[in-house]
Amino acid sequence: MQRKHTVWMSVVLSLIAASFASAAEMTGKQIMETQKERHKVKTEIGAENMLLMDKDGGKENRQLKRYAKEVEKDLHRYLVVFLSPGDIRGTALRTWENKSGENDQWLYLPASKKEQRIAKSSKKNYFMGTDLTYEDMEPEDLDNFTYNLLRTENFSADGKAQSCYVVEAIPANDAKKQESGYSKRIMWIENVNLTTLKTEFYDRRDKLQKVQTNHEFANVGGTVWRPKKSLMDNKEKNHKTVTSTTAREINTALDSSTFTERFITSGKHLD
Repeated sequence: MQRKHTVWMSVVLSLIAASFASAAEMTGKQIMETQKERHKVKTEIGAENMLLMDKDGGKENRQLKRYAKEVEKDLHRYLVVFLSPGDIRGTALRTWENKSGENDQWLYLPASKKEQRIAKSSKKNYFMGTDLTYEDMEPEDLDNFTYNLLRTENFSADGKAQSCYVVEAIPANDAKKQESGYSKRIMWIENVNLTTLKTEFYDRRDKLQKVQTNHEFANVGGTVWRPKKSLMDNKEKNHKTVTSTTAREINTALDSSTFTERFITSGKHLD
């Protein structure tokens, strides 16, 4: 009986060890794929406050609303709408994810009452005076980046040290290298909930350009976590963009017409 118990315990311990080894041996790509699957939702609606801070101490407050929907498996559409201040109220950015690779983006300016398509070569430009480029407003493009697991290490966020995978993302082909404004990104992804705590963005000369940190993560349902606050620190311009989420809904009814040109030009995006 004692021998059987010893053998059984050995099997259990071996399985546990194998499980930990499997987790430790995940590749950078597998980490990113698991993260995407774990935090995916069918729909998402968020209300946000945005604060822009320049090098001279000037500040500008904005309010905006975000919409997202999975219209087919792993195929999403996004909409960002500015509600204030008055001079940009109604400005909107639509993003359609495509299976063919390149995503479509359109910027709507109320003064012209029409949309302008964002050219591939313009996606490295900054969006509406923020520290986010049009590229940053797109979903993570897993097929066009190479993800390298550099190491694991502790990273201190919101007053506590958390064990993180440190993953490097590099454009995987010539087309993406031409389109992207970055030579690489380095991400600190905590290894329990797979949330991204920090991202470093390096320009085409391989110089650190921006650092984004995400804070005050909350579980919004199942395995899905979202930060309540995000800071993009533009080292190059000495400028910052702070985004704070004031309300969020996931997996609620959201009509696909929300992501169409007609929805925006009719003014329904401000209802």
